[in-house]
Amino acid sequence: MVRISCMYAQKNILFLIMFSAVLVSTKSYSQDIETINFEQLEELWDNNDTLYVVNFWATWCQPCVEELPDFMRLNNDYQNEKFKMILVSLDFPKHINTRVKPFLKQNNINTKVVLLDDDPNIWINLISKNWDGAIPATLFLKNNKRAFHPKQLTYKQLITITQNLQQNKL
Repeated sequence: MVRISCMYAQKNILFLIMFSAVLVSTKSYSQDIETINFEQLEELWDNNDTLYVVNFWATWCQPCVEELPDFMRLNNDYQNEKFKMILVSLDFPKHINTRVKPFLKQNNINTKVVLLDDDPNIWINLISKNWDGAIPATLFLKNNKRAFHPKQLTYKQLITITQNLQQNKL
């Protein structure tokens, strides 16, 4: 009888361990994605000594998808510095649960992601007067300095731009 209760306890403990592991792994991918307008997006960065990297992308944009691992690498490299990365999805809001969240989970995207739902005719020129709205595009901000790159970026380019801004060379 004691042996049966021990086996029962072992099974319960094993179940709890497995269930906890599932919860922990699910938790890391259950990131909320807020749908915001441009004014709310601007509130996510400040004019201070933190370097903000704001990447405009979409799940349907192949160059965007190709560059995201380099952005995640940069994010990991600078995680202990005054550095914040914001990925701004331009997917349709109705696709958050069917496309965006599954994409983030599948690709282990672990930084802040928001979905911008606003009139692009208004906000594109506020990012850069020279931007035609094509993605991928990335805005770097630190203090009152801005660097805008309306193209796909490699890791080497990301590091160079980031280091230049960190050292106030731009």
